[in-house]
Amino acid sequence: MAGLRELRKRLKSIRTTGQLAGAMRTVAAAKYSRVNAARLSYETYAAACREMQRAAGRMGAAPAAAGERPRCWVLFSGNRGLCGGFNGELLNLFYSRYRETAPAPLVIACGKMAAAFCKEKGIQLEREMPFQDVPRFDEAQQLAEYVAGLYALGAVSGVDVLYQRFENMLRQTPLIRQILPAADDAAPAEAEDVLFLPDRETVCERLAEHGFDTMVYAIALEHASGAQAATLMAMRSAYDNAAQSALELETTINRRRQAEVTASVIETASDNV
Repeated sequence: MAGLRELRKRLKSIRTTGQLAGAMRTVAAAKYSRVNAARLSYETYAAACREMQRAAGRMGAAPAAAGERPRCWVLFSGNRGLCGGFNGELLNLFYSRYRETAPAPLVIACGKMAAAFCKEKGIQLEREMPFQDVPRFDEAQQLAEYVAGLYALGAVSGVDVLYQRFENMLRQTPLIRQILPAADDAAPAEAEDVLFLPDRETVCERLAEHGFDTMVYAIALEHASGAQAATLMAMRSAYDNAAQSALELETTINRRRQAEVTASVIETASDNV
């Protein structure tokens, strides 16, 4: 049985863990509030861009190339752990599909955990593109330009994004989503009484490019919302568990101390009889 000194050390350690979990919970709550507000406010704009992109038509088919071309996979992840199974579920899905896919896809890692996982498994990265915990549009734009360039040059047959789709604070779903060629590609709609300046082709091309940038940024925001929600819930659970463990340990210490005092009093009284 542990002595009082050992129990006090254990209690101090639990309290320290609880303080760290509480601090990380607060940080995650602030980040979740920021990224989720950005996601919600961006949804309407992203939907409008999708409509414009459909009106603009295809971004352009990849040129023909000899032989079978690989696909490009964009793998998102969090920048750190301590978020429950958020990273593990997605990375396990990625690795199981990666081993089954031939030819091996080109992998772009977006997030520190994704890059570390690929290096651990010996998977060569096409490129590592870091994203902040609250993604910026220029980060998504850089990624969109790079994968669109690979597709336009015919280096890959298509581009898929692996990320966690945000359902709610308690649930995120691992998803593989094809972004090139677009699943809803269609010919440009015939517009009547619309004046295009400088010309229809240039306007449609710019709309398609910006719509693609917007789609990638919306995916990054959705994934980041899930990452911060998972971190928040994990740290909240860790804080509550630490608080409960500390309370139970304090009760044990108090009872042990009271038992020792009672035994000492009884022993003193017996000696004086």
